[in-house]
Amino acid sequence: MSLLHRYAIRHWRLLRLATLATAVAGLLSACGVHPRPYSLASPEQMSQLPEIQWCGTLKLPGKWLDGTPVGGLSDIGWDKDESLLYAVSDRGWLHRLRLAFRHGELVGAKALKTYTLRDETDISLQGALSDAEGMQLLKDHNGRRGDTRLVISFEQQPRVEHFLPSGLAISEPATPVGVRGAAPNNGMEALTLHPEYGLLAGLEATPEGMDEGTTRLFTLDGKQEWRYPLASDTGSSLTAMEMLPDGDILMLERAFSPPYPLVISLRRAHLGEPGTTVEVRTLARLSSGEGWSLDNFEGLTHLEGNRFLMVSDDNFSSFQTTLLSCFAVIEPEAFTPASQE
Repeated sequence: MSLLHRYAIRHWRLLRLATLATAVAGLLSACGVHPRPYSLASPEQMSQLPEIQWCGTLKLPGKWLDGTPVGGLSDIGWDKDESLLYAVSDRGWLHRLRLAFRHGELVGAKALKTYTLRDETDISLQGALSDAEGMQLLKDHNGRRGDTRLVISFEQQPRVEHFLPSGLAISEPATPVGVRGAAPNNGMEALTLHPEYGLLAGLEATPEGMDEGTTRLFTLDGKQEWRYPLASDTGSSLTAMEMLPDGDILMLERAFSPPYPLVISLRRAHLGEPGTTVEVRTLARLSSGEGWSLDNFEGLTHLEGNRFLMVSDDNFSSFQTTLLSCFAVIEPEAFTPASQE
């Protein structure tokens, strides 16, 4: 074999290796920007919650295929008319996602478009002004496409604004009286639309002037308020709420106070007369100290029937993950006790 022939073969082999390395790198890169299935706990442990039935969890990537960062997600909203999911971050990003379900289980999420939240003059919100925390969709299930509106609450500079799905503000900022006494980072985390009282907000933690372990729910028009007792876990705070089909409210709480474990609580709240204390019952308590692989769940939305989605805020930290989890709230009477099976 001539020296020239040997050189050609060696060059060909090196070229094949380089091509293979490029393909593998591309595959790994692609895997890094696509959602992947994720297990919150063992199947046995997940099945031991009689009032919660899980329907799939995804780990979202740190960025979409186009390089747009994914993180800091503070709330989500399901648009039934458009069959798409909105996700808002505390950096002022508004993402649109198309979800994929197989046999009722969440198996995929595809980014469609990302916008920045902008004021009425079309200028992007920056710094403390962009700290979006709660979101509620309006006109999202009236059977008409194209008329959805987003109500978003902000924390560091407390206010509520209405937005188009493109992220453009269409209302003047309004600061509800119910935020009084709230610390700068413990404001309006939770937002929902109540069939009787209209837009309803909840403070993340105990405001000044209220008993420790109690926070405030209030209507945005300032006419009605309730006392909400937080879960007893150290550091528990209200992060989201969403209406249940029967008129009660599904509450999402997070307790994070090292060295105590991270605890996520799903609770059912029943509003009594304004001015009273809310009746609350815990549906599920998930603890990292009991085998649950959790993160900072902050956002919640209703899909249909008794099915919901919740999302975690990774704080743009390499030590955390953005999780999108599907679950159903099961009525107790729908279950047959094990002794009767």
